[in-house]
Amino acid sequence: MIKKLLLMAITLLIAAGCTSTQSSGENAKEQSTAKDDVKKVLEQIFSGPDQELTKFYEDHNQEEISNYYMDQFEPYFTEKYMDQAMKTNLVSSFHQKAYGNEVKMDIGSMSVEQSEDKETAYDFNTQIDVSNGQSAKVSGRVNTNEQGKITRIHYMDPQPLLHAFDTAVETEDGLFEYDRSRLVSRTEDEAYQPKFPAVMPFEVDGVEIEAGPMGQKDTLLTFTFHAETEEMMELMTVKDGDISYEDLETEEVSVGEQTGEYAGNKGDIQRLIWKDGSITYELKGNVKDLSEEDLITVAESFK
Repeated sequence: MIKKLLLMAITLLIAAGCTSTQSSGENAKEQSTAKDDVKKVLEQIFSGPDQELTKFYEDHNQEEISNYYMDQFEPYFTEKYMDQAMKTNLVSSFHQKAYGNEVKMDIGSMSVEQSEDKETAYDFNTQIDVSNGQSAKVSGRVNTNEQGKITRIHYMDPQPLLHAFDTAVETEDGLFEYDRSRLVSRTEDEAYQPKFPAVMPFEVDGVEIEAGPMGQKDTLLTFTFHAETEEMMELMTVKDGDISYEDLETEEVSVGEQTGEYAGNKGDIQRLIWKDGSITYELKGNVKDLSEEDLITVAESFK
């Protein structure tokens, strides 16, 4: 009887030990999986954009861009945070900036460690190498829930990486060289192809293109150039037509070999209207420290 009881006790102890070991192993596996998932997400955010995503950006295919990010990140995020990340461009902002500057990101080094003050948080440090030769460090924290799903990504200071994307070259006049080739390719299927500036008063962060309404679809194209700040400039182009400025007080100015009309004052909305061949151009905007001479220099750079 004593031997039987002793055998039962030993069996229970072994079973308890196995259960404890199994539970400990499962916890370690869960932590390891959450950490690995965090690393995968950061690698996706700080790499690229890859060829597939670049094609979607080139085609301005917002549906495919949205699907791309959902496929990449939805398995790792909570439903609520995935929705928030899409609305705030949290997972796409670095890709958008890199694409706009025609550069790509690669991870030079990365460390991801479980936080000392919170079991479900992971602190990271990364060095991102940019294809233009620049590099930047970004650190932050990723929070997860008990199931290992990501509930928050916080960057301590992303500005160095955003600045590392910049490829704009400042001219002696304080303007910035602008690569017009992408606009040329984006408008090659339009009814007409206007000229574009080779310099701008700010580093261009993106350009929107809008065709005219139905009756002017083939004769009107409007381009909105955005800076990293809230500044912007609008370029209106009209094929075989004029741009009215009857209500404006203008002065006649020379734009290269053409004659133009200038209206406005420094520190306020300024506009310049001129004609080159069959196309009339109007360049306008309110850009800090932009002078009349600067605006004319931008117009003279069109080619």
